[in-house]
Amino acid sequence: MTFDAHTNHISSKTNDNERIITMAKFLISAFADEAHNGINGQIEALKRNGLFCIEPRAMNLGPVIAKTDEELAEIKRRFDAEGIIVPSFGSPIGKYKITDDFEPHLELFRRALYVCRVFGAKRMRIFSFFVEQDKLDEYRDEVIRRMKILVAEAAEAGVTLCHENEGEIYGQDPERVADLLASVPGLRGIYDPANYVYCQRDPVAGFEATAPYFEYMHVKDCLYEGRTLVPAGAGEGHLKEALEKIDKMTDAEVVLTVEPHLFVSESYKQFDGKELKNKFVFATADEAFDYAVNALKEMLAEIGHPVVNGRA
Repeated sequence: MTFDAHTNHISSKTNDNERIITMAKFLISAFADEAHNGINGQIEALKRNGLFCIEPRAMNLGPVIAKTDEELAEIKRRFDAEGIIVPSFGSPIGKYKITDDFEPHLELFRRALYVCRVFGAKRMRIFSFFVEQDKLDEYRDEVIRRMKILVAEAAEAGVTLCHENEGEIYGQDPERVADLLASVPGLRGIYDPANYVYCQRDPVAGFEATAPYFEYMHVKDCLYEGRTLVPAGAGEGHLKEALEKIDKMTDAEVVLTVEPHLFVSESYKQFDGKELKNKFVFATADEAFDYAVNALKEMLAEIGHPVVNGRA
């Protein structure tokens, strides 16, 4: 077995035929607002778990996108001082009704691009608008039209838009996710297996729909019965299987953002009003966050990627 420094591929010879084995370079990020609402608590949660990446979403009693220029600059200063980077901004863009006026949301989107610029984030998480599920065909073209506008503006700003599958939006089902990603050039996919299970959909089909446009993954798990959120590997999201597929699919850096959803904190209530049902009981948000991170680390180790300083 040899390593090619030019291609970053590991090669093994079998019967004189060269076989290329790709190995992803996993990088663990997190929605640290699920550990603590304040910036100090979020930084501490990352550091005690050996992480240096964050997907900012809510902080200091409010969504990050609503912060002033001065507040954003201070958050960035703290991140820099602690050696924390932002691979992606966890924006709320696309979480509004497709029947609502587009222009006000477009202005909010431009603010989100500014947030990306401040943090140095090259990716932004977005959604594909709330659509009545019996009217998906009716509004499909309008969804695509709006997404193309967003992607074009983001590209000019040097930001890649990444669509997350979630309930009650256009991209809830695997087939709609596949349609969306194929129809909007430049749009990339975030794979969230737990969201497929929560919506009573097939996460394996969801992965296949996302794979050709895969950018990164949100890590949480879920049980079909009761739509119960659980740590990675304890549910029916086939997370280990997905990580193994990603590992074979690329030798590039792959961000894995831990999104625990295991403790309903005050911070969580700011960005999601869903009633969460949890099989595992934790005394604090910090405890739930640490457990979720460790569950991912254990899963990565099982597939041959032990985690060292947030990388696997």
